[in-house]
Amino acid sequence: MHDAELTAALERSLSDHFGRGVGVHDLALLAGGASRTIYGFAARVEGEPGMMSLVARSDAAPGRIRGSGVDEFALVAAAADAGVRVPRVYCRGHVGGEKGGDFYVMDRLHGEAIARKLHRDPKYEGTRERLPEDLATALARIHAIDPSEPRLLSLAVERGAATEGGDFASREIARYRGLLVEAGAGHPFPVLGLAARWLEQSRPPCAHETVVHGDFRVGNVMFDEQGLTGVLDWELAHLGDPLEDIGWLTVRAWRFGRDDLAVGGLCSREHFWSLYERASGRSVDPEAARYWEIFGNWKWAVICVMQGASHKAGSRADVELAAIGRRVAEVEWEILDLLEEADRAR
Repeated sequence: MHDAELTAALERSLSDHFGRGVGVHDLALLAGGASRTIYGFAARVEGEPGMMSLVARSDAAPGRIRGSGVDEFALVAAAADAGVRVPRVYCRGHVGGEKGGDFYVMDRLHGEAIARKLHRDPKYEGTRERLPEDLATALARIHAIDPSEPRLLSLAVERGAATEGGDFASREIARYRGLLVEAGAGHPFPVLGLAARWLEQSRPPCAHETVVHGDFRVGNVMFDEQGLTGVLDWELAHLGDPLEDIGWLTVRAWRFGRDDLAVGGLCSREHFWSLYERASGRSVDPEAARYWEIFGNWKWAVICVMQGASHKAGSRADVELAAIGRRVAEVEWEILDLLEEADRAR
């Protein structure tokens, strides 16, 4: 969408929200976002001193990962009410035309989201100590959101809240199998096929249905020297097994080279499980958590295939997508190691 059209749409939506004129300044495309285009800008509300620092998050960009269909605006608002550190949301809007689409506006959080800085910058030494507990607390609060409240109807409609017997694993396996077939263009991917069969045959029971963030990891949270400042990127949220989020957080890709610390390069699995249990009041079944870690790596491998296919198809020529597409083999090795460990543990 063109900057002038988006600026005008932002001014209309914000003016309607505040009930008075709002001027938008310094609109700029921001880096990041696996499936959404994100713009930062300043806004001045008529009669108010100072400028607001805001972000507009748009519909999915071509070639990016498709979201779950959840109403992110409503979910982020519900998460804030549950005590999750998220940006305050203000309003929705729409830009017309062929390249237009829907967007919503929220505060621009302070802090960093770059994992390299988290792991290497001396000023974040204290953050590295505090962040595991902050992340466990955030996950516990996400999983405590009431999925039946009216604002979250999109979760039930889009992700199948009435999954029979709580078999959320089968539903997610089927979803990503379909995406792999679509993106794989006939390539067999035997390791991913093997993993999918193992996942289907080894499904653990789910004791609790909760809101699942779907992409909760280092890289999708913001932090400063005091710890966590915000949880971002809710487009893959759905209803399911809360251990899915814990398994995804331990995927090797989100350790960013600190492979000895399984949870985001910050701490061990066992330490994080204990923090989550204390924050949530729910016990973590280690075998089920390991299952969802294998699922998470398999899901990441499918996403890598999808991103590489988008680049090769020319739908979005992007060096980032090409680089992600080349990572499939390394994730396959991780999956094979995890499957061998799981079989030895039985």
